[in-house]
Amino acid sequence: MKKGIIYILSLALIALAAGCAYIQEYPAAGSSETALSGETTPPSEALYHFLSARIKMREGDVDEAIAEYQKAISLDNQSPLLYVDIAALYLNTNRTNEAMAACRDALTLDPDYLPAHYLLGGVYSAAGKYREAVSEYERVLTIDPDHLQAYLMISSLYAELRDFERAVDTLHQLLEKQPKYLMGLYYLGRIYAEIKLYDQSLKYYHEALDLNPEFEAALMDMGVVYEFKGDVAQAIKTYKEVLELNPLNFQARERLGQLLLKEDRLQEALDQYKSFKDLDSENISIRVKTGLILFQQERYEEAEREFRFVLAARPQQGNVRYYLGITLYQMGNSKGALAELKQIPPEGEFFSEATKYIAFILQKEGRTEEALTMVTKALEAKAGDQELLYTIALIYEDLNRYPEAVKNLEDVMTKGPNNTEALFRLGIVYYKMGKTEESISCMQKVVALDPKNADALNHLGYTYAEKGIQLDEAEALVKKALELRPENGYITDSLGWVYYQKREYPRAIEWLEKAHRLVPDDPIITEHLGDGYLKSDKKEEAFRMYQRALELKPEKEQERALRKKIEEMNGGKGHVP
Repeated sequence: MKKGIIYILSLALIALAAGCAYIQEYPAAGSSETALSGETTPPSEALYHFLSARIKMREGDVDEAIAEYQKAISLDNQSPLLYVDIAALYLNTNRTNEAMAACRDALTLDPDYLPAHYLLGGVYSAAGKYREAVSEYERVLTIDPDHLQAYLMISSLYAELRDFERAVDTLHQLLEKQPKYLMGLYYLGRIYAEIKLYDQSLKYYHEALDLNPEFEAALMDMGVVYEFKGDVAQAIKTYKEVLELNPLNFQARERLGQLLLKEDRLQEALDQYKSFKDLDSENISIRVKTGLILFQQERYEEAEREFRFVLAARPQQGNVRYYLGITLYQMGNSKGALAELKQIPPEGEFFSEATKYIAFILQKEGRTEEALTMVTKALEAKAGDQELLYTIALIYEDLNRYPEAVKNLEDVMTKGPNNTEALFRLGIVYYKMGKTEESISCMQKVVALDPKNADALNHLGYTYAEKGIQLDEAEALVKKALELRPENGYITDSLGWVYYQKREYPRAIEWLEKAHRLVPDDPIITEHLGDGYLKSDKKEEAFRMYQRALELKPEKEQERALRKKIEEMNGGKGHVP
């Protein structure tokens, strides 16, 4: 059954039905209302067990209360009240069939006994028999047309049955009888929210709050509706109002914190989670969220303390150990990071993520073969894991073992043919292998699946420019990528290179100079700028760029090309004339 923002009554229904809304006093001894089970049985004995049952109920001893009611019924089996009371206890202890039978016994004695019909509606609700429950509550209204709670129950059951038209109509009938009925307005707001008529929902919530400005539940639900409407500012304002009424409303503080995070208001979000900690210092989930916000703020030492606190209480919580590991790495403690990440077992939820990060650290430290061995073992433990297959493909690429990289990326694609991350990487590997057509095909597929993938747009456009083909399309592709990432030096370089290939050298230099300002330490970008200067007959500037590109320690193939260009500029002398 779908659960929306309205908590359609399954439990509330039962609680109302079973919560002694109709507690009546058992008839006193000698009352004409009392029918005895036999002439020699005094009514006072049944009354004694009835009162004993009530005392046991107040003490929380449900089993003893039921036993006392059973004794009372054995002495007076003509009282529908006794059957209804014991039915309520059966219902509260999930003995639904016995509750149903007791209600029916009461109605056998008195077919119009309203408390029995009302409670039987709750029993049917608990059993998931919603239409039967509606019938019982309608019988209540036949007996008492002004029974307001019965209208609420019927409306809520129609909502459970997804018959929202009848749910709304029922509440409007209720409000015709009593326009200022707080709960009627509130539940109408909830149902309109469930069917996404948010403006109508807010109207009735506001009417409920006009009657009771401190109605916390209505304020809370209003905040959720504002979220669904996309009115984040109003949702934040509403949750703050809830917290003014009740600082202990953890749900409001949680939702407020999440909204502030989405708005990138990290410090305000952190303040909310710190308030959680002040109110409940042992709350694990709040500690984790606080740590993550501190991590985002690059307050790594404070984040580390939060994560260690959680792990002291729950050492098997793999996600937190993962967070601790990456925090330690950001603090420059690679050894500590590896120690934490390696503790996450293969059956742990974050094992794949941890393995991927371990591989990243090892590769950064030049221990690529060790990374390969580690991920290979991880794949033995979790064969076919997509994250691990992708990770090992990256390692093979780093080792220039391109066929093996291709194989693993293709394995990833087998299970996820629309995996744009793997498809993009496959295109890059093909490009490195010199398989340009295959690379172009991969990038075209990525762009078709994800038209806003700036990396694929850029790479496809740059590849066209490199080959000197489809230059107008290349320009359009790179410009689109640049719209998505306007200050990206590599994409800026691609646009400059497109203009270079189109022989629009002044425009090429304009963009290549900007790219070099954005990324001054990339040998390819530096060489491209040198090429632009050379075509514009700015030989001194070109020579300086080529020399600078050499200083940046390019790949061997590029290094050879640079040295050749320098020699050609000066007739083989290796310096500018």
